Amino acid sequence: MSSDVQDGSVWLRPQRPPRDRQLTRDQIVDAAVVVLDADGHRGLSMRRIAADLGVTAGSLYWYVRTKDDLLELALDRVLGEVSADPDEPDWRRALAALARSNRAMLLRHPWALSELTVRPNLGPNALALAETGLRLLARAGFADADLDAAMAAVNDHVVGAVIAEVAWRDTLARMSASGADWSERADGYLREVTGRYPMLGRRMAAAGDLDVERESERRFEFGLLCLLDGLAAHRAG
Repeated sequence: MSSDVQDGSVWLRPQRPPRDRQLTRDQIVDAAVVVLDADGHRGLSMRRIAADLGVTAGSLYWYVRTKDDLLELALDRVLGEVSADPDEPDWRRALAALARSNRAMLLRHPWALSELTVRPNLGPNALALAETGLRLLARAGFADADLDAAMAAVNDHVVGAVIAEVAWRDTLARMSASGADWSERADGYLREVTGRYPMLGRRMAAAGDLDVERESERRFEFGLLCLLDGLAAHRAG
């Protein structure tokens, strides 16, 4: 088996010491996050990072072996922005704060959504975040497999809510770019289907007047409250 397969995660390999004063791995990762925030995955390349840092592309490989390594490092960097107080005595309040901070981070860095599903998440920030969440839920009384399931439920709510919000924003942006003709055809279609799906038609029509940011936050908070109520009820039962 090749060494690349055996130590596929960047976190399973020792970090090389800086070779000169011009460049560090932290600088490379910082530059990658800036590019990803601005242009997403399609904008990220070793050549682009090197140009932004004023170095040669070859010099990056001393610190970062592959683009996948760079994405893994970038993901852990932004996971470090998520905060919560592990010593907060009220587990519901602390868990809600953790979920809100995680949502805010993903909205700042939407490219991280897909990375969460393909990266091993073995970095120090990822591990610390998981430890905090597990401690809070353990304090609530969850243990063993139920502890894992409760943590997954919270994470799934956050990620699902952000995916829905990002998709909603993207859809509205495409509609706006398509102009009045698309809007007129969409309105006509909605009037046509309302007869067959009256409740859905009313809700879709109402959605046109909503502020996406405010409504997305309201829906997130509604779901979070229901989730916390459900977790508390499960433990009480």
